[in-house]
Amino acid sequence: MNIVFKIVVIYFIVFTSHNSFGQISDTSKMSNLVVYGDGFTFSVEEPIGWTGDIDIAKDYYSNIAFYQSKDDIKKGGALIQVYRFGKQDEKTEKDLEYDIKSYKDKYKNLKQQDFLVSHKDYKCYSKLVYVDNDFYQYIVYVNPGPKFRTGVSVAINISKRLATEEELQAFRQIISSLVMLKG
Repeated sequence: MNIVFKIVVIYFIVFTSHNSFGQISDTSKMSNLVVYGDGFTFSVEEPIGWTGDIDIAKDYYSNIAFYQSKDDIKKGGALIQVYRFGKQDEKTEKDLEYDIKSYKDKYKNLKQQDFLVSHKDYKCYSKLVYVDNDFYQYIVYVNPGPKFRTGVSVAINISKRLATEEELQAFRQIISSLVMLKG
């Protein structure tokens, strides 16, 4: 079967421990999602109160999308998109600059701000781009290093307002939990 873009999400438990009776300790459970497609595999943690969804992801040019409720995203609420992209080189910051230039060409009133995020193992390049009272997009390009041919773009999109602290916390959790497994 030759499908260009196939993604399957598998829930699994990481860091589980068994006590002497063979039961799983609730405090040691951590739910991760494994996302894979043609030539790539990565894992990402689903924040509490958010849903990781591959079905709607295609509608948002993503491999997986996270949201608090479908009603909320219909009303312009927070939507977090995670997308794997092919790297040409290790200059991922140039990819982000190119995409921001595309936004500037499309939106003459576009503003941008520095927005810092980090990952313990991977380089992150980020910006907040927005048009006042229209849209706000926090963009992060994650480069897992030279042993991978792919990087990951993570963006949170919101209409008409900045992200709340809780939304930014979920966004940062998704970024910090990313693990590139293949690509």
